[in-house]
Amino acid sequence: MKILTDFHTHTVYSKNNHGKGTIRENVEVAIEKGLKELWITDHGPSHIMFGIKRSKFREVRQEIDRLNREFQGIIDIYFGLEANVMNYKGTIDIGEEEMQYLDGINVGFHYGIINPNLRSFFYFWIVNPLSKLIRPLKPWIANKNTDALIAILENYDIQIITHPGDKVPVDIERLAQACVRTNTALEINASHENLTVADAKKIYKTGVMYSLGSDAHNPRRVGDLDEAIRRAKQAGISPERIINQKA
Repeated sequence: MKILTDFHTHTVYSKNNHGKGTIRENVEVAIEKGLKELWITDHGPSHIMFGIKRSKFREVRQEIDRLNREFQGIIDIYFGLEANVMNYKGTIDIGEEEMQYLDGINVGFHYGIINPNLRSFFYFWIVNPLSKLIRPLKPWIANKNTDALIAILENYDIQIITHPGDKVPVDIERLAQACVRTNTALEINASHENLTVADAKKIYKTGVMYSLGSDAHNPRRVGDLDEAIRRAKQAGISPERIINQKA
């Protein structure tokens, strides 16, 4: 398996020192590790603690364009985002104004957002935590969470769903089937336990594609995909089903 791309890295643009390195530092480590593509995917702007400021999108775009000129023929750098699920109607925290700067969008559930309506707030902040204590709630809220993600896949062109099942439970098989329909990959995240080996095996028969993501918050972690590779191999995922080799 030849890994050519890391689709999930953070920089200082994820505010409050959540990302430790500059875009250039991430790029330089990616080159050292032999990557041919690198995605900069800071947190969506509605994340209260760590979201990129909307005013910074143009600046990031210009910086990535400059680095692409500097490192032409060595590595291709892309401006992505790890967008937030904002509600249970299929909305993320990126508008048309921000999308004009982006090369692609990842999305995932994250704490640190304020849901814009009471029902979404109730599902996300009340029922999800309660489902860890009251077992009969778990399949019900997992379906709601899955519905929200599927609605997003139908409303936006999403490249990858990050660490599915990590923050909140999902129906991983139904989600994988929707990803196949929308040409979206599910992430095996090297920094989180999801996708688990069990879930990766469970959905293999759907034909879904997988992405391996470092979720690097420090430049030295860029391209550190060993844990994700280990899980992919343990799950029996064939290399052609992993999008990191597409460069």
